[in-house]
Amino acid sequence: MTSRHLCRLSAIALASVSLARAQGTFQNLDFEAADIPASTAVNSLIPISEALPDWSAYFGSGPSVTEVNYDAISLGGPVISVIDANVAVFRPLQGTYSAFLFGGGETGTLTSASISQTGTVPTGTQSLQFDAYVSGSPFVVTLGGQSIDMVPLETFAHYSLWGGNIPSSFAGQTETLTFTEPPATGVQPSTFELDDIVFSPTSVTPEPSPLALMAIGGLLFALYRRFAVKR
Repeated sequence: MTSRHLCRLSAIALASVSLARAQGTFQNLDFEAADIPASTAVNSLIPISEALPDWSAYFGSGPSVTEVNYDAISLGGPVISVIDANVAVFRPLQGTYSAFLFGGGETGTLTSASISQTGTVPTGTQSLQFDAYVSGSPFVVTLGGQSIDMVPLETFAHYSLWGGNIPSSFAGQTETLTFTEPPATGVQPSTFELDDIVFSPTSVTPEPSPLALMAIGGLLFALYRRFAVKR
């Protein structure tokens, strides 16, 4: 775990000891509970109970699936996969495992990929935060059927820390949390790698964009010139 993640967990602990000790009744939010037999072949289908314990998986609006892929990436179609360091192209964002959702289609039918879990939102929750790598269509996060507006908080070499504020009415309630990766608008597939989900007791503030920083700098410089002339 990186020092940045240690700082984030420390801040959560200081803000709310009870929230730091447990994420409500939600489980396996870092995907480290995967129990994959050592003999499992790369690109194989395995029971979701081994790959993504406590989660359900869906393609489009279809029923939940009983199997997902291990160390598989998409060549165009929809895929739900748990990956570890055996994948040549991608690596886990944190720890040993990450979840990977691919939206897409190969026969003209474009399909999204989703994982979801129902649990109790911890008391005092103000935001949801997680690490993610995304390419193609933007991912969608819903809690209790309500879309959560996610914004990048920090950007690192291979992923970003995302965060979105949660209505206070959800705290202490039993709700369904869903992550969805829609098909890409162009070349398929779209990709969404997800890890280290945290219900946080602090609200989030997005990093200012470079254009916003330039605008603020220009305004400050103009004010400085104005007051300098007056003096």
